Amino acid sequence: MRKITKLILLTSCIFFDSAVNAQVNSEVKIFAPEIISNNKVFGLTISPDGNHVYFVNSSGGRKKLQIMQSEMINGKWQTPKAAFFSDQKFREIDPVISSDGNSILYNSRKSFHKNGNDDKDLDIWMVKRNNGRWGKPFPLTAINSDENETYATMAANGNIYFGLRSNKKGYGGNDIYVSRLINGKYQKPENLGYPINSKSDEGNSYIATDESYMIFSSDGNTSGFGQADLYISFNQNGTWSVPVNLGAEINSDQNDFCPFIFNDATLLFARSQKTGDILVENIYSATINLPFLKALASVQPKVVFDNAFSDGDVYGITFSPDGSYAYTTRSSTDRSICETYRLDIGSDGSFSNPLKMNIWQITSNVANPVISHDGTFALLRISETGKDPDLYISKKDVQGNWQKPVLLPENINTAIDQYYPELTADNHLYYSSNGDVYYAEYKDGQWKNPIAVSELNTSNFSESNVAVSRDGKWLVFLSNRTGVYGAYDLFLSRKTEAGWSKPINLGPKINTNAMEYQPRFSLDNKTLYFTRSVFTEGKRQGRDEVLQVEVGKILDTLLIPM
Repeated sequence: MRKITKLILLTSCIFFDSAVNAQVNSEVKIFAPEIISNNKVFGLTISPDGNHVYFVNSSGGRKKLQIMQSEMINGKWQTPKAAFFSDQKFREIDPVISSDGNSILYNSRKSFHKNGNDDKDLDIWMVKRNNGRWGKPFPLTAINSDENETYATMAANGNIYFGLRSNKKGYGGNDIYVSRLINGKYQKPENLGYPINSKSDEGNSYIATDESYMIFSSDGNTSGFGQADLYISFNQNGTWSVPVNLGAEINSDQNDFCPFIFNDATLLFARSQKTGDILVENIYSATINLPFLKALASVQPKVVFDNAFSDGDVYGITFSPDGSYAYTTRSSTDRSICETYRLDIGSDGSFSNPLKMNIWQITSNVANPVISHDGTFALLRISETGKDPDLYISKKDVQGNWQKPVLLPENINTAIDQYYPELTADNHLYYSSNGDVYYAEYKDGQWKNPIAVSELNTSNFSESNVAVSRDGKWLVFLSNRTGVYGAYDLFLSRKTEAGWSKPINLGPKINTNAMEYQPRFSLDNKTLYFTRSVFTEGKRQGRDEVLQVEVGKILDTLLIPM
């Protein structure tokens, strides 16, 4: 797998540390081990005061399902017992407490009839509290049908969101619906549609009190880490945003489901894995970074070079340190010919007057220019016919004119490919080789022997195309590791005292089912530039698009204490 991905990158010429809060979520911890999480539980909800929980005892399968409850006394959860509202003669699941603590929704196979049996489809039931006293459970007949309604949650205005597995309607096997409470009556359920629902299964939807976001489980998204993963979507003026995967800290190669938010940012959820004939499942908790996730869902990339290169055959970008010029690479469809261009940057940020950099064009394949922070030299990736690419340096003469590129020393260039250089303010060098990221310190006018960047590289996937922010605090790179939305995605990491933090996927507005690569930060660190392309068998399909996206808010949210 590793070798194949490297060959694709070569023929295409392209080639969190909790102490600093550079992460999406806090560490995931098991909830009340042994007392509640005993390998046979899922679907936990907690009262607003944090003193009562309700959850499902699965007995390691689905043949016997009972809703249990436990109370916090003197800082300890008590031995669970059957929930006060649950009818233990029937299979019942997914209790969810309302935000005011006065309603509990759950699902039951209990028949509406006195002598019913446990073979009925799942329906939504409710139990309400008035004047401090709980009433009797009742089914929500205005919502329930002859099919399976599951995992219902309620917003502050009474609207109920739930899952429905239907053979008669919907987008896929299981979809998410909403029934709105209008004038005290629940209305006909509405399918939430795309982008929430897909041809696969979506369900287990937790709705925020004010309906500003929804967390749900899906097994059909390409960015999944395993079986069912948890995603978040934000309500943007009545339209649901493209769902963002909650990331590698929360999602696993198991089933991650039954989300519930407590105290604004604590996520409680279940994780389940089949071992033989037994389902091993427990409750987990983590703090999630909602501002960061919202920022990822809200960004809107914009095309950069449409006016300067209307045919869309350029990729990558870098800047002169004075902000006067941008440099990019123009290529043939199969990337066999790559040529570098310089463009003027207008006061309005526009790009114009593309000029081919003939002095750099020592072969037919020159790409990936990057300019040093002081503007005195440039590094390029240059390939001779039939050979792997190497890194070259072009210096300016005393008149400020670029000179013919020359090969970097052998300690940088090896028999294996070298590509996509990046420079820090101190001229330290990052570059890619054989599907890994390398770093070479610059000292006494030369680059020392490179070392692999262990915080970024993996053994089974490809990492490359590093961009470092001008202040040196942030790094973006390319990878096809588990959890990507397409062929290759862009990941973000922050500099810490221990090195680079655990990488974070930059989400579905930046990453798509195409390939995102060639990242570069703007001079003020607030904008990220990158290229989006679709490749099949080493050939570009359609246009290359160089895009820009404002990332200042994204970076700021990772500095918020969690």
